[in-house]
Amino acid sequence: MAELLFARFTPKTLEPKDSIGAKWPRLLDRLDLARAVSGKRTAIKMHLGGGTGFSTIHPYFVRKLVEKVKAAGAKEVFVTDTPGSVLHAAERGYTAETLGCPLVSATGTADRYFYKQAVEPAFLSLNEVELAGEIVDAEAMIDFSHVKGHGDCGFGGAAKNLSMGCVTGRTRGKLHGLEGGLEWDERKCKGCNICMENCPNRAIRFEHSKFSVFYHHCKLCQHCVLICPKKALKMVGGRYKDFQQGLAIATSKVLNTFAPENVVFINMLMNITIFCDCWGMTQHALVPDIGILAGRDIVAIETATLDMIRARDLIPGTLPAKLKLGKKGHLFERIHGKDPYPVVGYLDKLGHGTKKFKLTEVE
Repeated sequence: MAELLFARFTPKTLEPKDSIGAKWPRLLDRLDLARAVSGKRTAIKMHLGGGTGFSTIHPYFVRKLVEKVKAAGAKEVFVTDTPGSVLHAAERGYTAETLGCPLVSATGTADRYFYKQAVEPAFLSLNEVELAGEIVDAEAMIDFSHVKGHGDCGFGGAAKNLSMGCVTGRTRGKLHGLEGGLEWDERKCKGCNICMENCPNRAIRFEHSKFSVFYHHCKLCQHCVLICPKKALKMVGGRYKDFQQGLAIATSKVLNTFAPENVVFINMLMNITIFCDCWGMTQHALVPDIGILAGRDIVAIETATLDMIRARDLIPGTLPAKLKLGKKGHLFERIHGKDPYPVVGYLDKLGHGTKKFKLTEVE
């Protein structure tokens, strides 16, 4: 049974010492970071967001984490994410000055620094992954994740932070491709260009009034599908469990580059929004802020995370006006129509932990 530390967001008193900001350093002290990072080059893997979004992890929490990692004897510490997110990180307050350490593009500024890892046997079309060079070169890693919903796989937490953030854009495209392709209904399309204007990878074009996709750039992230006001686009295939299994495989490849004792997982259950931070915008928080989970078992922390996000806690008025909420399953399944738990089961089968856990609350 895995032990997880939990700092509850709601304070027991109104004294500052009982606030989540004060509990945070105490939780980090309980994590025994020195065991993971002492004498090691340490990567803090985050999702730094983009666009007009601002619901990513607050720089205060990052700064305190960096201070504790340094105090634990890390040889070097840096915050890392994909090149585009690092490029615009200052817009969300992430700078070397505010965080106390450098920000490094995980695959280099041109997304060309990577190590190829074969997937054997291949899973459908996924026969290899291109792992971020700066992640592979690190000796220890802290998987520091902002938990939120996700239209493709149900939710984004520790596994998605690694599988999609520690690989090249080409590999992200392969992973998304496991779910299917895009289909355009010309009869419904009104030519508003919203899909093209909001494509994060500039993969969509209208040539002679005909919809086209440059699949070299397309990550099949479904931004266009979800944003189209006339529902003229849809994902063909809908194999979200294949996508989840691909995420688990990529996560496994990342974790296998480290000794297990040199990896720490921290999930921030705050500002839990309907869509991923990669949408480049902030939406309502779906449920009240829950707190912070931390430990050394990715299966346990993802299981506990999902268990704590409950449908009965949904805040009225936080869903898009036209969204119809399902009646059964996890809150994220009721919203996105996709069970978020299978990715946890795939990680379990790959030998990365246990679903059984006990919580130790940090006061």
